[in-house]
Amino acid sequence: MKRESKTQYALLGILSQCEMNGYEIRKYIESTISFFWSESFGQIYPTLSKLEEEGLIREWEKTDVSGKKKKVYKITRPGLEAFRRWMDESPIQSNKRNELLFKVFFGRHMNPKLLTQQLEEEIRKQKDDLKSLKLFQKELDTDWDKHPDLEYWSLTLEYAEKQTKLNLDWIEKVKTKIKA
Repeated sequence: MKRESKTQYALLGILSQCEMNGYEIRKYIESTISFFWSESFGQIYPTLSKLEEEGLIREWEKTDVSGKKKKVYKITRPGLEAFRRWMDESPIQSNKRNELLFKVFFGRHMNPKLLTQQLEEEIRKQKDDLKSLKLFQKELDTDWDKHPDLEYWSLTLEYAEKQTKLNLDWIEKVKTKIKA
């Protein structure tokens, strides 16, 4: 059964917070929610066009502080209603794909040295993620301390930090077992 794409709802949610262009949306994802959500430019731009055709967002020209004009997208009232309806009605579906677990599960079929190298690379990525999460928490504490979504953002950040630490501990355990 084909899974429904959630890209449209991700973009509506992001645009419910601030108007942006496609590039800014991608940067927003990278700097805020990338620890639990990703979207490529190949997903963002076609979805923006579709949402605009459906009247859920609209494109308009904005002048930035330097006087430069740029096109940005803004959520419309029907877009906000569609996003809220999806938030209220759609059940939570956790992503079941995890290549790390897949490789360990079938690890017997892999060169142990290569598996260990890949695990070490994953450790590096997880440590980088922890640094990013700490920077994001610092930004939330200083720049967004009055934002109405702060409590929700902090809760997701707490989850990501705990999950990342758990992953690091588990990967170290797997490496030890492989080396034994």
